[in-house]
Amino acid sequence: MSPFARRFPHVELDINGIKTIIVDPHNEIMPYWFMEFLRRKCSLIAVRIDAHHDMFHCCPALPAREGRERHHHLQRLLPYLQQYSRSQVNEGNFTCPAFHYGVMGALYHYHPGRDRLEAYGRASGSDTESPPQTRVKSGPGGCRWIFWDGEETDLAGDEASPKTAPLPRRISLHDFQRDMQDCLHPVALGIDLDGLYGNGDRGPVESLVRRRMAGVRAVLQGVSRPAFICLARSQTPRSYIPERAVDLVQRAVLGLIREIYG
Repeated sequence: MSPFARRFPHVELDINGIKTIIVDPHNEIMPYWFMEFLRRKCSLIAVRIDAHHDMFHCCPALPAREGRERHHHLQRLLPYLQQYSRSQVNEGNFTCPAFHYGVMGALYHYHPGRDRLEAYGRASGSDTESPPQTRVKSGPGGCRWIFWDGEETDLAGDEASPKTAPLPRRISLHDFQRDMQDCLHPVALGIDLDGLYGNGDRGPVESLVRRRMAGVRAVLQGVSRPAFICLARSQTPRSYIPERAVDLVQRAVLGLIREIYG
C-alpha cells in the first residue's frame, strides 16, 4: 500500500517560488486558503481542476465573531481551522465556508474528462462579480449551519438538501483567459488528481492522462503565477482514484507544473 493512502502530514514543495502543497483529502486545503486571505487582505480566486465541483453546502459555522473585526476573528481561529477542515467539513462541501467568510471571491472549475469550464462568480480586475451567496441557519442545540442562500443564488437542487450546489455559468477558455489576464486577486490553483484518472475511468492510465493533460495545460497557462498550488490525492476517507494510479498521476501533474511555472 502506498504510504500516502493513509493520513499523512501535508507535503510542501517549492516550485520556482510557488508553494505547492499535497494534501489528502482535498478539504484539508482550507487552512491554507484562510492563511493566504489573511496575508493578502483580499479574497482569493480559486481555479479548480477536478472531476467534482466540491460545491455542496450544509456545514457547521465557525465560532461567532461576537463583534470582532473579521480579519482579527479569523486570525484567532487559525489554530482551530485544521481540525475544522478534517472533522467538520468533507471533500464535497469544504468550499462553501470559504465563500461565506469572504475568503473566496469566485471559483472556476475545469472538468478534464468533459473538457468543460464553469464559473461560480467571476473575477473582474480588483473586484468579483456575482459570487454565490450564503446564509446561516440555527439548528438543534444552538448549532449554526452554513447553507447557500436560495433567495440570492440560483441552486441546482433543493436548498434543504446537503447535496445542493449553486448553478454555475458555463464559460469558454477565452472567457477564462480574459478574466485571469485582468484579475488582480491572488489565485489559488487546486488540482484533484481524480480529474486526470478516476475510479470510473478505464484503459491505460498513461494514455488517458496524456490526453487530458492537453486541456489542463491550457487552463494552467491562463494563470500567469498562482499564489499557491494544491494537489489532492483523494485517497481518504474514500478513494476517488485507484491506488495503483495515484503516484503516476501525481508525478505527471508535478511535471506539468514545473514545465509551466518552473
